[in-house]
Amino acid sequence: MTSAPAEPLGARIRRLRTGRGWTQRELAEPGYDRGFLAKVETGSRPPSEEMLAYLAGRLGLTVDELRFGRPPGVAEELRAALDEGYRDLEQGRIAAAEERFAAVGKRAAGYHLDDVECYARFCRAEVKWQLFDVSGAQQALEHADELAGAAPPWLRAMIVHRWAGCRFQSGDPGPAIARIEAELAARPSDPDAELCLLTALIHPLMEMGGLHRARRAAEDGRRLARAATRPDFVARFHRQASQVWQATGRADRADEDLTEACRLFASVGFDRDAARCRWARGYLLRHLGRLDEARAELTVARDQLAAIGADEGVAGATLELAEVRLRQGAPSEAAALVSSVWPLLARDVEALGEATGLRGQIAEAQGDVEAATRLLREAFEIQTAASLHGAAVSTALRLGDTLRQRGHLDEAIEAYRRGLDSAATDT
Repeated sequence: MTSAPAEPLGARIRRLRTGRGWTQRELAEPGYDRGFLAKVETGSRPPSEEMLAYLAGRLGLTVDELRFGRPPGVAEELRAALDEGYRDLEQGRIAAAEERFAAVGKRAAGYHLDDVECYARFCRAEVKWQLFDVSGAQQALEHADELAGAAPPWLRAMIVHRWAGCRFQSGDPGPAIARIEAELAARPSDPDAELCLLTALIHPLMEMGGLHRARRAAEDGRRLARAATRPDFVARFHRQASQVWQATGRADRADEDLTEACRLFASVGFDRDAARCRWARGYLLRHLGRLDEARAELTVARDQLAAIGADEGVAGATLELAEVRLRQGAPSEAAALVSSVWPLLARDVEALGEATGLRGQIAEAQGDVEAATRLLREAFEIQTAASLHGAAVSTALRLGDTLRQRGHLDEAIEAYRRGLDSAATDT
């Protein structure tokens, strides 16, 4: 709830009048008489909307500037402060950003600037998101959503984007996708907002086996990106679309998207997101078999993300680096890398499933087939429960191969069958 301004309206009118050196008659006439203005200033008579508009015009203010005591231009000033705070957040100055967001939110509430207060609440949710506090971020986003009716379309879309991301990382992708699709069905009138929603849809669809729908979202987004005005939204789209092109055998297009995303993020000072693009490019290079390049890119991404305190990015880039080292024949180093980020994984079911499966692969490379089987089973169950069908298929295939090598043919067939079930599942 927003708090009422400390200064009564009548007292504010009197202060503004006397500050200009005017008498009551000079302010009131010709529209109203001096006596009526005197009652308004003492608070014994409230002004009508017509009188408020008249007085505001005489004082050179808008009605809301007069009603709520807003200094002229304060909304633009506060939005600029939030933009600057967001850059602080992207560059790792988390405490400074959070302090700025809280202060701006308080001022916006006092001035009844619901759109600015909504933006401040969203920015505070972004702090939780960067600190990998998924449940805290979701609560803060729901708090921001209370004022979303006053927010511009791009901000409403970004609230939905992040909220869906929280639901997905908590292992509940169905409501995440449903809400995004409902917002898209409402046909956003703003290209930035629509692009933001399409971007949010791509990753969960792919993880749940909906590659065809993800590709359609990427193609739609590619057309929208030409009309979008926010470089950060266009950059996020390119980063997510690269996953589709990689999955459909278009590695060249995926690399182009990641390179463009990194350029755009760097151009607006979004260091965290630029580093995440390098992480994504390292992933792409690994799949292309360019392991030395992948290792270099992922090491830089991990170190940049660590420098700005982006724990979720550190965990993801480190797991990817561990995968590279495993493929380069260094399972002990891979195991150490996974262990170094294990405490961060409990809050992200997708990363937890990936890391558990990776530990199974490491155990297999080290000759501990029994541990490998156990860990791969565990990873498959995590991924299946979270509807991460794409990841579950890969884990099921590896589990089946491991069981077959141990001579457990019936169990291997069952693992393959469950993998086929996951492959056939489409949201």
